[in-house]
Amino acid sequence: MTPSAQQNDHGFVRRCFLQRVGAGAAAIFASRGQSLADPQATTRPTGQLSANRPLPRLLERLVFVSHPYAWETQLLGRTEELTQQRWGGFTGAELVEMERRVSRRWPEEISQCGPETALVINGFNTNHAKRIDGPLGTIWDAGQKHLGDRCLITADSPGEAYGRKIIEQFRARGYVFDPCTLVSEGWGQSFEGCLPRWAGGVAAAIGMPGGIPMRYDMTFPDAPFAMTGRFVQRLRIGQTDVYLYLLASRDGRPLGIFFPGVIYDSEPRRFARLALDPEKVEFTTKRAEPYQISPQGKSLAVPLNIDGRGDPIYVWSKGLAANVFKNALAAAEIVEAR
Repeated sequence: MTPSAQQNDHGFVRRCFLQRVGAGAAAIFASRGQSLADPQATTRPTGQLSANRPLPRLLERLVFVSHPYAWETQLLGRTEELTQQRWGGFTGAELVEMERRVSRRWPEEISQCGPETALVINGFNTNHAKRIDGPLGTIWDAGQKHLGDRCLITADSPGEAYGRKIIEQFRARGYVFDPCTLVSEGWGQSFEGCLPRWAGGVAAAIGMPGGIPMRYDMTFPDAPFAMTGRFVQRLRIGQTDVYLYLLASRDGRPLGIFFPGVIYDSEPRRFARLALDPEKVEFTTKRAEPYQISPQGKSLAVPLNIDGRGDPIYVWSKGLAANVFKNALAAAEIVEAR
């Protein structure tokens, strides 16, 4: 493996906008409301005004919500299944109620969004772009009420093409993004799968160096031990697009998981390389199944997997105090497979 910062084919995209075009050029772009995510924007000659199209408006914050109300939508009208065990030993009713502890926050948060915020709702199917009903209507109504045409609902396969479609739809409404200054966060479901996978492709299309980090209290995980556990902290790994999410299990045991914020359609597998005693940690999938990682010299390489691209891997402390565990994981080196 080799450090991704040295041999990343997409490194030029992950570099800061200011580094690419220079501070002077960036100031010119910003003054015109243009962006590298808006390749069709052109400079008009001095003094010449457009009679047909105003200057695009720069959006400063992007909230990306993936597959909201997943359990509630799936079990809508299926009352007999609410009493049956569905996942992780929980009944349908228990899953819906735990999900609602998160989903109740979404409309309230949307009502607090400022005039430079955009909301993208990743629906379950393309019909959601035409007909909004069921639980999904709650977040859609809040977005329409408070954000108007800065609220977009769409659905497609994950990847850069999906992200480009979102850029085009906002551009058609007169909005653009600056990939280096755009602030973003991911909400929705699931924490280990659809949310980082779809958001990562959007971030790649926009060209965001830090990707779209997830705001854990606005997400719902798949891992039963995460559902009953406690979120501790999110840390960015250096200047990469990778984030460490630290939690504690119901009995207080420290655990964590790494997720990329940017996912390109074709990129080598990446890993978080840890300088840790193999006897002090263990690994599981979201289903609490043991996952074996063989030491490579004096280090362990944890794959940056997301559902649909391999099993997401949780790292568990075996006797390490929470602060020691956190520091060891936060010092991870992000590397690529050779």
